[in-house]
Amino acid sequence: MPKQVERNIVGIKPSTVALFQATFAAATGLSIAVLRGLDDTVHFTSETNNVLAGMSFGVGNGMALILTLPLIYFALGWIVGYLNGFVLNAVMRTSGGVVVMTEK
Repeated sequence: MPKQVERNIVGIKPSTVALFQATFAAATGLSIAVLRGLDDTVHFTSETNNVLAGMSFGVGNGMALILTLPLIYFALGWIVGYLNGFVLNAVMRTSGGVVVMTEK
């Protein structure tokens, strides 16, 4: 049986937290963009008499959303994640850190 060792973590890189949060935000933004694109396609198709024109306008808006919304969500998620990492470091340093169990 491997020996377990306690380690005290007193800080993490804020950019690591930022990257994790930004990736999660970009995935959320992509799913929102896909759903919004489908909604626009259905809306424009039902509003026009020409099905092809309605679908092309809806798909065009959807593609623009799919390309831009995850990037916006990623940027905002990175900023918020960096601030969270900075606050987490401040709390860990003042509280003495976090104890984790690892195997040797």
